[in-house]
Amino acid sequence: MEPAGEPVARPSLVQVLAHPDDDLYFINPDLQRALETGHRVTSVYLTAGEADGRNIDTRDLSRMDGEPDFEGYAEARQQGLRAAYADMVTGDRESEWARDVFMFSTGVTVDRSTLVAAPHVQLVFFGLRMIDPESEFPDDDVLPVQLTELWNGEISAQPTLIAAESPLRRTQEISKDGLLRSLVELLHRARPDQFWTMDPDPWHTDWNEEEGPKSSDHHDHTATAQFALAALERYIGEGGVPPLVDNCVGYGNKHWPSNLTEDAWAEKKRVLNVYTSADGHVCSRRYCGDRQLSDGADIRRYGWSTRARYEGGTDWLHLQADGRLAAYAVLGGRAAVWTESKPGSGTWDGPDLLPGHGLTPALALAPDSTGGVHLVGLRRTPGPDGQVDVEVVRMWRQAHTGEVLPWESVGNPNERSEDWRRCREVGVPEAVAEPTGRLHVFMRNFGSGVSARRETDEGWGRWEDLGGRNIQDCLTAVLKSTGRIELFAANRSGGVHWYQEAVYGPYKLQDGVTSADPDAWRPVGGLTPVQIGRSRMVFFYREEDSGEVLCVRQRPDGRWNGRVERLGGHGGTGRIAALRQQNARQDSIVLARRNARNRLSTAVVATQGQGETPQWTDHDVLIARPPALALDHAGRVVVAVMGPDARVRVMRQATRDAAEGFGPPTVV
Repeated sequence: MEPAGEPVARPSLVQVLAHPDDDLYFINPDLQRALETGHRVTSVYLTAGEADGRNIDTRDLSRMDGEPDFEGYAEARQQGLRAAYADMVTGDRESEWARDVFMFSTGVTVDRSTLVAAPHVQLVFFGLRMIDPESEFPDDDVLPVQLTELWNGEISAQPTLIAAESPLRRTQEISKDGLLRSLVELLHRARPDQFWTMDPDPWHTDWNEEEGPKSSDHHDHTATAQFALAALERYIGEGGVPPLVDNCVGYGNKHWPSNLTEDAWAEKKRVLNVYTSADGHVCSRRYCGDRQLSDGADIRRYGWSTRARYEGGTDWLHLQADGRLAAYAVLGGRAAVWTESKPGSGTWDGPDLLPGHGLTPALALAPDSTGGVHLVGLRRTPGPDGQVDVEVVRMWRQAHTGEVLPWESVGNPNERSEDWRRCREVGVPEAVAEPTGRLHVFMRNFGSGVSARRETDEGWGRWEDLGGRNIQDCLTAVLKSTGRIELFAANRSGGVHWYQEAVYGPYKLQDGVTSADPDAWRPVGGLTPVQIGRSRMVFFYREEDSGEVLCVRQRPDGRWNGRVERLGGHGGTGRIAALRQQNARQDSIVLARRNARNRLSTAVVATQGQGETPQWTDHDVLIARPPALALDHAGRVVVAVMGPDARVRVMRQATRDAAEGFGPPTVV
């Protein structure tokens, strides 16, 4: 935490996490990319992470015979984390750290570690106790306490634990307000461009009518996300600049196809082995690392993926009716727009923050026949006792003037249950406008299927259950030239397709559209459809484990080819952007993706397919989200990316020839 008011020359990343390894399991390799690029990184850990106090491999059948040492285990985890960060930044796990006490104006003190060789990297430990009722404690006066209880208001304050070699000298009782105000002060000092925390609304794995959901994630992760988002909202309310926010999925990763390649997982595990002191080094300290995990990170499948809870699509770049391009994103819970000053000018205005707040990080765009665009998002409104109200909202923006209509609630597909715990478990909304301009909204529901709601002459119709099961939270809808709407998604086994047989008609489900090829692994993330004929579609997706871009084409009879096309492009995460470009000489599809180094890669394939693997071009542009593609006023393809500094970068074709590639990036 550098002094407030000093100029910041490099992008600033703040991540607020529960335990001293959450970033290594759930955020890497993205964290390592930020460190490699020299970003200013402030990592905050709310709990001491002392668990049962036994720093012994969990696979050791005699581990419960060991005496608990809560202070020692907390210290071991901190030492392991410092070693992992030092390794990622300098290549030397023994690189020196400066460790001191920092006091906030609230009176709350924290254990702060600064990497001497790279002082822009800091680790901040609040040390709140995570006393599990199932653990054994040598002191009968120690009562179970969890971060969730502090957030819900069940306890007035939570005690801290001082790690064995910490410079802190006294424990504290930190109140909810004291923790929030301390986090707000930290944000004012760090002034983040990018803000990461955990998933505030994790999916359930089981449901009991009396006890409610059994969460797929650790309760500390969920409570940490609530604290982090509340602190961020206060910070913005006090004049802080809204950053780019991501909520990272935790233990729930293990229930879905893996999105990291073998190489990416090996890189991730190597850093984890440094943290757990399983990297073969000779330890000269008393506390060296988290030996509860040892070298067994492989058996915990939740590390095989790094995914965002609210993953955005690739439709966020839009050609307005006035010929100008506009790019949309969510910054700090607020919708933001960047707009070309003139068609094709290369100069942009923005970001302009639109009215309203409380949005999750993803936003769907649905242009309509009037030249306007519908913005559809998910709004979270915290309530009393830890409850939260989650609803779909829609704003309409007029292209020529930029005027907007206020956010309108579209509701929640689980609202009939009148149970906020069910309503919080919805996916990222997708939207498309039918030829009359009326909006259709789609989203994953509590039961892991898909629900839809459409506008009518009388207003919003009822929520429709479209079926499906175990749907991955990445829906993509498209309005075809025939006026019919189609929806694409993936579940745990393959691709899923909904279609209309008639304009304005009901949706029909077509399952297993990628399952016929025995040599192709499951899709991970969303399917990106492109219309390639009046009645034909093609879609692109990433393959599980390899990250390779695969393509499936539709036959004239409406069925899908049994063999997929492999298009290369191994590695990376997030959806594939795809756009058809036609002229008198060519008919091509331009592809863009986030590659394994978190940079932009582009390629071109023939629309009708020739079975050839395209040549991918890597661009030295660091990106934080899936890219977007759009045609400009002259029919040239423009690719837009969101950087980790919360700034948009655009690259444009010099001519309408896909083979000529893109010009240099322009920072908006």
